[in-house]
Amino acid sequence: MHTCSHAVFGCMDFRIQGTIEKLLAHLNVKEGTFDRVICAGGAANTTQLETHLGLSKRLHDSRVAVLSVHEDCGAGAVKEDLYKAGDTARSLGFEPKLFYIKLDGTWEEVQPRGVSV
Repeated sequence: MHTCSHAVFGCMDFRIQGTIEKLLAHLNVKEGTFDRVICAGGAANTTQLETHLGLSKRLHDSRVAVLSVHEDCGAGAVKEDLYKAGDTARSLGFEPKLFYIKLDGTWEEVQPRGVSV
């Protein structure tokens, strides 16, 4: 089995791609070492999230899910959608890392439900 440590799931919006790259560098997740899924709504797209995280787990035994949504999302995703996404990732055997991407090039880490800081 070919393995990777992370599955990265985010929105297709061109405005946030540079910020996603900066976030991955900050997390020390290097190009070529993770599965990446990009779709409208990012982690708020529950159907795609379940399908592709399931595939990443089954095919590559990935363990950490880096999930994001962003402000001003045309697909309607909002920061609160990250809680359900985190629950979904956990139910599939992932450690969820949740991020709200801002259009100014920054991000906010959101703690999954049931995790205290």
